[in-house]
Amino acid sequence: MKKAFITALLFVSVGAGCQANEEELLFVGESEHWASSVTVYQRDGDETYEMTMNYKESEMKEFTYSVKAENIDFEETDAAVDQQGSYQIKWPISNSPTTSETDEFVVTVQWNGQSEELTLIHK
Repeated sequence: MKKAFITALLFVSVGAGCQANEEELLFVGESEHWASSVTVYQRDGDETYEMTMNYKESEMKEFTYSVKAENIDFEETDAAVDQQGSYQIKWPISNSPTTSETDEFVVTVQWNGQSEELTLIHK
């Protein structure tokens, strides 16, 4: 009985240790016409990204954007907002966890002959 309890305690401790390796970092920023966020998911030795962009005005559909950070250089052309002016994507890239709270994401957006830059910082 004592041996089974120690074995069960070991499994619980190992399981709790695995959960401690999961982290989400939220980066936010805005410009005159755009608000954006990037959520970085760090799990099981991997890092993935989800981005949301919101257009603050009306009458705009397609845009192009690029994102640069310490270990990220991502660009998408022909992106489009929905009827509410929102756009969301899970980037088709992953890295080993390297993003930290001190990092910044610089987003450059181009639409309708205009361009703006947003700096996203950890919230």
